[in-house]
Amino acid sequence: ISFAIFCSLIVALTIIPLMSSRMLSDRSMAINPNPTGRIQKITSTFGIWLDNLGEKYKALLQLSLARRRRVILLVTVLMIASFACMPLVGAEFMPASDSGEISVTIEVDKGSKISATEEISDQVEEVLRSIPEVETIFASVGSAGTSLMSSGQTDTSTFYVKLVPKNERSITVNDMTEEIRQKVVDIPGAKIKVSVMDMMSMMSSGGQISVQIRGDDLEVLKELSNEIADLIRNVPGTREVVASLTDGSPEMQVKIDRQRAANYGLTPIQVAGSIKSAMEGTVATNYKVGGSEVDVRVRYIPEGNKDLSHLSNLTILSPTGAVIKLSQIAVFEVGQGPVSINRIDQVRHADINGYLMNRDLNSVITDIQAQVDKLDLPAGYTVEYTGQNEEMVESFGSLAVALLLALLLVYAVMAVQYESFFNPFVIMFSIPTAIIGVVFGLLLTGRTFSVTAFIGIIMLVGIVVSNAIIFVDYLNKLRERGMERNEAIVEAGKVRLRPILMTALTTILAMFPMALGLGEGGELQAPLATVVVAGLTVSTFITLLLVPVVYTIFDDWGQNLSRRFKLGKSEKALDA
Repeated sequence: ISFAIFCSLIVALTIIPLMSSRMLSDRSMAINPNPTGRIQKITSTFGIWLDNLGEKYKALLQLSLARRRRVILLVTVLMIASFACMPLVGAEFMPASDSGEISVTIEVDKGSKISATEEISDQVEEVLRSIPEVETIFASVGSAGTSLMSSGQTDTSTFYVKLVPKNERSITVNDMTEEIRQKVVDIPGAKIKVSVMDMMSMMSSGGQISVQIRGDDLEVLKELSNEIADLIRNVPGTREVVASLTDGSPEMQVKIDRQRAANYGLTPIQVAGSIKSAMEGTVATNYKVGGSEVDVRVRYIPEGNKDLSHLSNLTILSPTGAVIKLSQIAVFEVGQGPVSINRIDQVRHADINGYLMNRDLNSVITDIQAQVDKLDLPAGYTVEYTGQNEEMVESFGSLAVALLLALLLVYAVMAVQYESFFNPFVIMFSIPTAIIGVVFGLLLTGRTFSVTAFIGIIMLVGIVVSNAIIFVDYLNKLRERGMERNEAIVEAGKVRLRPILMTALTTILAMFPMALGLGEGGELQAPLATVVVAGLTVSTFITLLLVPVVYTIFDDWGQNLSRRFKLGKSEKALDA
């Protein structure tokens, strides 16, 4: 944007004057009292409307200068009202987009056979195929085991659903997600999670809501995560809330008798290595196929991995040359083990993930914090709000610094240009008024405050001051010519109203299509355009009244200080 504006500045200072000198003449600029063409009639009507508006603005400006306190009070009330409405707008990291992609995750009982998973998956697929808006379905059922500690997942399956293009359906992806959820909720024997696949969901592994509990004991973490998960489920606007610490997967636990193993010259590591070779396999040789080598792995048949008799009869060659069975030095127990054990900075943690439903992220996290703060957590256990909430807080902090820097740079540039601190300070009063439009614009359109909306506010800093610059610059020129202050303000308002409205109107109309959020991914840019359109609209109309009033107030203060200073100097001269 900065580079584009810089290029337009060069064109405005070079090419536009050249073309104007060649194309614009006294005849072409003369106003035709009797327009004939359709375009001439439209432009003539618009010009007459602007002239009439100029006369009305002149009267309104005179009234504002006569009632300066009321103008300041009215703008102050609007500012307070906009800040009071900010919680109603809500906040989120990035606006949700209609990608037309949905993920359906199925979880059956831990350790179930893949045939049971396939049976339920077939039922879900039948439901998906019955929906006319579904264009493509991709299914992934289970996964193969490749190691001793991972025998494969036969109890999960995932469907990736692609809807028809946005302009070919009358239902949004969020509504379609809810419709699918209602249709599959009655399928017994499985936990089915339906969620929208957008840019943010693909970037974050969990969900829109991410709560992390840190501590040392797995059992305490599991108990706390289940309790907090129940609290989150009761918060309005949440769905698909899942804790990472589940009941675990069934497993065969081999407990080695160290003393018996030592009698045969075996260590636990050697025994574990033999079991691993039997379960995972050992590369015996390589086989060449088409110029490439393929490993030939020898291992137990997959069915034998889950058969206790096969495992107990596993033979191990000891260093002494004796061949012994595994059952001679170990006992076997069937138990449950954790699916995963996660650590951050050497501290175990449990995650709780969920999705939003018709509420913004910030308000939901605020409600969750209020509920969690009521809990009496054990010593050494903490709760953190990660995921999109953490990214939102960090991004807003960085953008706030960028906004402050933009304000300073805009003021510094104007101070150097005007060689004064007074005029830039008056012009800067047009920026806070844009916040009124930003808040009410987002509130009326139902959009939330996000990173893209914040970027729009930073853009507004450089846009809204242009109206005040046009006004104040011409006002100063009139005063330099000897015109009285209030008379100069009224004249400047009347003369500069047309360029101010034209400048604002061109920007508003250019951003309006983007504000509608049309097309694929249009939801991401819509808050930015909404902020610019609403902020610039409100700021333009308020600036036309507020800046002249603020100008007179500071001018009066400056004149009073100047008179006091001169009076003080004259009294000192008399005393001397």
